[in-house]
Amino acid sequence: MNELRTDRRTDAIRDFQSQSLLWSPSDEEALNGLECAELAVPLDYADPGGRTLTLGLVRSLATSSERRRGVLLIGPGDDLGNRGTLLGAQLARTLPKEVLAQYDVVAFDHRFMGRSSPVVCGLEPEERLWVFHQPRDFAHEVRFQAEVAAKVAEHALDILPYANSRNIARDMEVIRGALGEERVSYLGYSYGTYLGAVWTQMFGEHADRVVLDSICSPDWVWRGLFTDFPPNGERALSRWTRWAARRDAELRLGRTPGEVRAAYDRLLARADGGADVSVAGFPLDRTLVRLVVVGMLNSDLNYGHLGDVLRSAVHGAALEPPTLAFLAGMFGQPKEESGTVAQLAILAGDWAWPRRLGPYERDMNQAARRYPFTGAALSGIKATAFWPVPPSEPVTPLGPGNRAGSVLLVQSAEDMSTPHAAAVRMREVLRHNSRLVTVADAAHHRVFPFYGNPGADELVTAYLTDGVLPAADVICPNPQPQI
Repeated sequence: MNELRTDRRTDAIRDFQSQSLLWSPSDEEALNGLECAELAVPLDYADPGGRTLTLGLVRSLATSSERRRGVLLIGPGDDLGNRGTLLGAQLARTLPKEVLAQYDVVAFDHRFMGRSSPVVCGLEPEERLWVFHQPRDFAHEVRFQAEVAAKVAEHALDILPYANSRNIARDMEVIRGALGEERVSYLGYSYGTYLGAVWTQMFGEHADRVVLDSICSPDWVWRGLFTDFPPNGERALSRWTRWAARRDAELRLGRTPGEVRAAYDRLLARADGGADVSVAGFPLDRTLVRLVVVGMLNSDLNYGHLGDVLRSAVHGAALEPPTLAFLAGMFGQPKEESGTVAQLAILAGDWAWPRRLGPYERDMNQAARRYPFTGAALSGIKATAFWPVPPSEPVTPLGPGNRAGSVLLVQSAEDMSTPHAAAVRMREVLRHNSRLVTVADAAHHRVFPFYGNPGADELVTAYLTDGVLPAADVICPNPQPQI
């Protein structure tokens, strides 16, 4: 029976690859200058004659028809549930000109979000932050997360079994075939690195050059993604407090890292107690007073803006204009609800989360004591524990059998969200066909080309344009380390 289902899924991919894509100028301001198309894929690849979904794609053609190598497929947003089409638009403006000359940049929103058969369930603003939701206590958090799961199930129970990374990898194969390409190259960040590993495990013979940047550990799927974060968050916050302590004359947050941390902890205590905490008139509740800092710690290029934000929150001071502009970009286009729903569905669709509540309560209490910054929020119960349907397929084993010719792994040494240890683990799993490029003394999520490290950018560009995979793992120095 399993072989029959596998054959049926393979036949479905082949059948749906025969579609013709009709490209037209985008009608969405954020995708201005790109062409858009739609593509049908099966809801269930084991039942290709049943319901179909619509995938939304965007592309930017290679700037040199004579030098064109093929397609660079961009994985769905850097974090699960973020729109890949928006990331594609960003990369079409920022990739090195040598890369843009040789590749059509093609991006897509993964199933159930954005432009790809989106699902909405009427989640409240607080419920959309279920990942980082700061618990009041365990019993309250159980009720909160269970309600999030129930709302999604009420509106989308029929599609939930088909939300998983393996089906997204199959969708990528349909995209490849519909583009008329025997092989495509791939660039993925964060969740996109795991998806790229799954795709190359399943369809690696169709992979040309593969770049995985800011890497998810293959061991995280997916409870480990949450429980691994709190210690990394503490390290990232401590790194920033060292930076801020050297600038006490400017920030007035403390002359030592301990004093800076104490100033922030007082803000957390105020927010947890229900007192008013705001920045530039924007209120920060117990979740947002942490989430804003988490978002800004994703890059040490943001350290100055984070210092300004906390200076404003502590002292009631006005924000500097560059910080206001930064925050407008950071929050100006909030994550769509469909992304939140899809994120939840795929995290639950890839792996069966434990149902017993006791271990979640134990983990939450222990992490809250050891890692007070994000420990309680990340290590406690999540909506995935209340998922109404089991995964339809097992987790994809990564490593042996991966048929990609080569994979270039890229990582900053001090990344908070996807730490260097995760990249090392992926390198171990893909030891036969990968190399790891590390940017030393850097805390940045999404290195190429966003961080601007000359060594890393040169190596990745050479790999994509000339096929040059480093002979061994490489450590690139950081010319301007923040710490």
